[in-house]
Order: sequence, then C-alpha cells, then structure tokens
Amino acid sequence: MISLFFLLVSFISAPADLDNDVLRYTNQFRRANGLPALVMRNDLNELARKHSEDMAKGKCGFGHSGFDKRYSKVKKIFQSCTAAENVAYGSTNGREVVEMWENSSGHRENLLGKYNYVGIGTARSKQGTIYYTQLFVR
Repeated sequence: MISLFFLLVSFISAPADLDNDVLRYTNQFRRANGLPALVMRNDLNELARKHSEDMAKGKCGFGHSGFDKRYSKVKKIFQSCTAAENVAYGSTNGREVVEMWENSSGHRENLLGKYNYVGIGTARSKQGTIYYTQLFVR
C-alpha cells in the first residue's frame, strides 16, 4: 500500500520536478554556449504554469495564444523588459524537451537569448500528455 501511495504522489508531483529538470538542461545548454545561467522566478513560473494548464485542459490550443496577456503581466513585474516564450508538449523529461527546442531555430534563439530570468511551467493532461511553457525575460 505504501508503494502505491508513493507512486501516486510521484506522478502528481512530477511537473514540479520537471520544471527544475527543464531549468537544469536549459542552463547547461546556455553555459555550453558561453552564456550565463537564467534565474528561475516563482512569479514567472505561475504565468508559465497557467498557460501549460490551459493547454493541457483544452482551454486554449497548443501554441502561444494569450502571449500578449502574459507579456502585459510580465511588464507589470519588470516595467521595461523584453520577453519570449517556448512551448512544447509530449516530451517526458526535461532533457528531451530542451533538446527538442535546441534543434528548432526559433526555440534555440530563445534559449540562447540575452535573458536574465525564466519562468517554467508544466502541466499534465487527463490523457497523460505533458505541456511545457518557458517564459524568458530581460
């Protein structure tokens, strides 16, 4: 019974672990390209997580819909800033999703951009598909 409970808790808590995984591999990639590590911020994580949850629940389609609203919220936090976003779905771990972004020119540009901060949010659909959102800010 304890093993089943642990397995259930692990499944439910996976997205938080994935957020840290995505951060680790993102910063590893940046360092390998001579760039400083990004600092993850909880306020940005909340915005990213909400978008991933909306995609996972089907409240919006997969993609960048609503980015203007997220960017407006980012500007309230940072006043003057630039922001970008990566989204993905289907990958099962941080390494896999970051490698996918590395191999896509627009996503790679965001990973290697002159940003200081990142928000990362993951959410799992009822079918088990994981949705990822990264918000980059400078």
